[in-house]
Amino acid sequence: MPADSRGILIIDSAMINRKTIRGILEYYEFAVFEAVDARAGLETLNSHRKQIGLVLLDAALPGVTPDKMLAAVRSVGGEIPVAICTDDSVSEAKSKFTAVTGVLRKPIRTDRLLAVVRKAMGIE
Repeated sequence: MPADSRGILIIDSAMINRKTIRGILEYYEFAVFEAVDARAGLETLNSHRKQIGLVLLDAALPGVTPDKMLAAVRSVGGEIPVAICTDDSVSEAKSKFTAVTGVLRKPIRTDRLLAVVRKAMGIE
C-alpha cells in the first residue's frame, strides 16, 4: 500500500471489534480512525472527511437504528463508501442494506475484510 492510502473509520461500540479490525488494517498499512458510538463516528467523519475512504459501520450501535445511522453517515460523508458489520447472515444483511459497498459478518475474517476494503478503495 502506498503511504498516501486513504483512511478507514471503524464505528463500533465493542472495543474488541475495533481493536481486532484496527490491528488487521494497520498491518496492511491503512490509516485507521475509531469511534465508539454514533455521535463520535459522525464527528470523526466530519473532522477527517478528506482522509477517510471507507466507513466500517456496526449495524448494532446502541441508541440508533442501522438505517438512521447509515443515512447520517451519508449526510456527513457524501459518497464515502460504507460497509456494514453485522451478526446477521450476509444475504439477510445485503437485502436490508442495498446501498452499501459490502457486508461483513462477525466475527470478521481477514480475507473478507481486505476484499471489501480493496473494492471500496479501488485497490487491485
